[in-house]
Amino acid sequence: MKLTAILIIILAISLQGCGLNEREKNLLKQQKEINQKEQQLLAWEQRLKMREQELNNTKQVLDSAQIQIDTAYNALLAGKWIVKMTCIETNCDGSALGDTKTEQWDISYKDSNIVVKAYSGVVLIRIYIGTYNNKILKIVDEKPNAQASISASLNFINGSRMDGLREISQKDCKIVYALTLEKSK
Repeated sequence: MKLTAILIIILAISLQGCGLNEREKNLLKQQKEINQKEQQLLAWEQRLKMREQELNNTKQVLDSAQIQIDTAYNALLAGKWIVKMTCIETNCDGSALGDTKTEQWDISYKDSNIVVKAYSGVVLIRIYIGTYNNKILKIVDEKPNAQASISASLNFINGSRMDGLREISQKDCKIVYALTLEKSK
């Protein structure tokens, strides 16, 4: 009986040793697969980094091109413009649909801002400041007051024409003018 017990114990230990060997082989195989997948992920990450860098370089080139385009339009914007305004919306007393007026605007640059000096005849009546981006000129009254704020948004059509809207917002009402600008020669 003792001999049988010893043989069973030896047999059990040897069988366990075979199982350990098999498990060790499986673990090594899994480790190799994990290492291969890790290498594939690292290679994929490198490709992504290269594509990201390419996209950044392309974006910089496009930004540079946009700056050159905007600079070219900025040169076309500078100068004297005849501005015709027609009231297209109002709920203010003393203003009516169809009212018209004409001003002369002198557009120039100061630092990175656009400066628009509005004249009625030879009298300077208002100064606007603004920005120009993607063929759109946006300007606001340089010295807004509590009674009214004035802003305009203009679309650059070509070297001698712009169209847009001018909005005067007062405490209880607003006036909107359609603008047509023609460059003076």
